[in-house]
Amino acid sequence: MLGDRWLRMMSGLVLVGVFAAGGLFGAGLMRWNRPDHPPPPPGGPIEAMTRELDLDRDQIEALHAIELAHRPQLDAIMRSTQPRVREVLFAIEDELRAKLRPDQIQKLEAWRARRPPPPMPGPGSPPPP
Repeated sequence: MLGDRWLRMMSGLVLVGVFAAGGLFGAGLMRWNRPDHPPPPPGGPIEAMTRELDLDRDQIEALHAIELAHRPQLDAIMRSTQPRVREVLFAIEDELRAKLRPDQIQKLEAWRARRPPPPMPGPGSPPPP
């Protein structure tokens, strides 16, 4: 009888140990797989600042005026980097082409032909996907 009881107790401990090890492994895997930075808040940085700092109406107006004053700098940066971003996206699509079926290649070409350049960020631009 003592051997039977001992076997049940050890089986239970092994089961608890396996469950705990699986939980720790899963938590470690999730931590290892997470992005280095959280995703950007919807609506862009101006809206994020408004929410995070809990700005009142006067402060929001001041923030928009400051942003408007810096808009030419941001636009210049976007104009200089947008073609490079587009080149990288086209390179990704070109490498993927070898993995696509003929009908998917046609869809890719049609999509590429009608796709507009990425929108410039600003007060009237839509939030990123």
